[in-house]
Amino acid sequence: MLSLLSSQVIYAQQPDQRIGEFINTEDWFGLDKEYPILKDSMQVPFLKVVAEAMIARNFNQKERALEALNELLSNYQSDLGAGVFNFIILRAQLLEEMGRYAEAADFLKNVLDQLKGQGVTQGLDGMDYYYQHLNALRELPAQSMSRPNHDVSVPFALKELKPKRIESWMRKKDDRNPDAKSILMSIPVTLHGETIPFHFDTGAGMTFVTEKFVKEKGLPLIGDSITYTGNSKGLRTFIDSLQIGEITIRNIIAGVGLEQESEFLDMVGVGPILGRDVITAIGETQICMDDSTMMFPFKPSPMPACGRNMLYNSHVEATIDEENLRFLFDTGNASNNACYLYAAYYNSHREVVDKVATTDTISGGGYGSAGAREMKVIRPFSLSIGNTPIQLVEAVVDEESSLTDDHCHGNIGIAAVLQHRKTILNFRNMFVKFEK
Repeated sequence: MLSLLSSQVIYAQQPDQRIGEFINTEDWFGLDKEYPILKDSMQVPFLKVVAEAMIARNFNQKERALEALNELLSNYQSDLGAGVFNFIILRAQLLEEMGRYAEAADFLKNVLDQLKGQGVTQGLDGMDYYYQHLNALRELPAQSMSRPNHDVSVPFALKELKPKRIESWMRKKDDRNPDAKSILMSIPVTLHGETIPFHFDTGAGMTFVTEKFVKEKGLPLIGDSITYTGNSKGLRTFIDSLQIGEITIRNIIAGVGLEQESEFLDMVGVGPILGRDVITAIGETQICMDDSTMMFPFKPSPMPACGRNMLYNSHVEATIDEENLRFLFDTGNASNNACYLYAAYYNSHREVVDKVATTDTISGGGYGSAGAREMKVIRPFSLSIGNTPIQLVEAVVDEESSLTDDHCHGNIGIAAVLQHRKTILNFRNMFVKFEK
């Protein structure tokens, strides 16, 4: 995202170079740890503001991030060079996440008009597409939440996914991993007086329903279709309120899977998905395996000794053989005893993986894609999150995943939750913690 910064700090003092490296490699955990130590020794003023903007953005401090971005775009555009476009888009994204849709749309429209007025015609399609996306939301109110001044608990259910029909590509059970199951967690959500099980999915950036669901519940559609993952298309809908126990979330913009794109979800029995937009708004979730309850505490848990180890997009800091890496903590990853390693992991650990892994045909899928292909499998596999070890039967090396980026090394989900008495997900102070 910000690789253009390197030329700006290559001749700067060592602290500036170090911070620049963290930004260029998108090592937000390293930046968060070292910037407070190095900032007083830094010599490049705009680099300090970039660091503060990216720390605030990635650790879910939206107001502070917006303040830093405003300072960058007002005072340091020449220092940012071509990288300024990254910060323009980031500012619009933050405004959207804060529900300031009209302001975000008008901001992008102003930038587009200025560029076109300067004779720029190439490379604006993405920004114009995003403007149209925002402009369709401009009249909608921002998401909000109300809750009582006490803890709220709801029951959760673990559901083993079993396909309604068997496709030729679906793998039959064999001796490779005979105890493997696909399990999702759901909680009761009330929509317009009707209680419906929603799957609890920290890997989904937004709450998500199918086109069939929208029609059945009489929900309105917003604007034109948009792209979700790769070439997968969908729509958006507006949900005026959802209730989770005594907590009410209002004005939710949810993704809508087109019927042809949602075929796989329907086939395996996946219903509506409660995404990170709602989960983050609530603040903290405690998944308690002892009594199968999900508790949303009024007073958040204290920061663990390991400190902040989770980003706004549910990426967590995981340790494998004393190396710190980034994993998507995805409760929608239904594998009960395995995790996935992405291309970023394989590309940097190719020699070791090729040496220890076997090759097998693995089947699976999600929104927009499903099938079977040959993949490398490491058995067994272990990692730790927040100093808590997690032992897994296997890790599947998914080199072709389109759901991540070059800085995310893997995906772990329900397998980690099932191993612990309690899992704490705190989106205020940004940490995940396990208790035995």
